[in-house]
Amino acid sequence: ERDAAVLEAGEDGGLVSVLLIWGLETGRIEAAAASQIVDKRGPFDSEPFLARTRDDVLATAGSRYTYSANPLALEEAADERLKQVALVGMSCQASINGTLPAYKVNKFKNKLALTIGLLCSKTFTYDGQQQVLAEHGIAIDDVTKINVKGRYMVWTRDGGYHEIPLKELHAHTREGCKLCPDFAAEHADISVGGIGADDNWTLTLVRTQRGEEWMAGVIDAGLIEARPAEDDPVAMKLLRNLSVRSRRRWPG
Repeated sequence: ERDAAVLEAGEDGGLVSVLLIWGLETGRIEAAAASQIVDKRGPFDSEPFLARTRDDVLATAGSRYTYSANPLALEEAADERLKQVALVGMSCQASINGTLPAYKVNKFKNKLALTIGLLCSKTFTYDGQQQVLAEHGIAIDDVTKINVKGRYMVWTRDGGYHEIPLKELHAHTREGCKLCPDFAAEHADISVGGIGADDNWTLTLVRTQRGEEWMAGVIDAGLIEARPAEDDPVAMKLLRNLSVRSRRRWPG
């Protein structure tokens, strides 16, 4: 991403934010269903949010590791009779591309202009994260940011940084995540995740024709820099391994 403000707000390369902002500014969408942080519990709690402006989009940037049912924001879009809306969600939510037509949910299926899926292994419970942090002498109220890249990464208000082995969080996995077979958000138009060797880049999988059109649009507008994913063998190997691992969860 070449916009410093967007790059600063984003978790990795800021790609999701720039796609949504470009969509809003070019009239391709009127809003985006995403999530925003609930201030009272810092980065550990979020809720569905309908982003309508650039500032709204920047407020939704960054990763959450507690669950937010982002598609519920589509209800607000329907109530306002918005015609074109994007959805950002984890793999379980990005499957909406196929489930809406299958279940004949016509109220939403013709309104979705783009679905962006977030690569996701699991989310954790709030109480579980609070417990693990406490075991490491960290008060959950002092945490300003969380990230997960093979380990649980914690930033605190005093400028401190801590790493916790990810295995300590496994016991606090959200129940539904234990059966999720789709790490790579395979039903989205565009799937994204920060699993590469460089934190300033976003691994991106373009899966549909409209996803390709959106990506070409932001590249042609000079808003992002792109290079082949194969240039990052670390990311490609991790993508495959985590995708295969998640498929093994499903008993069917």
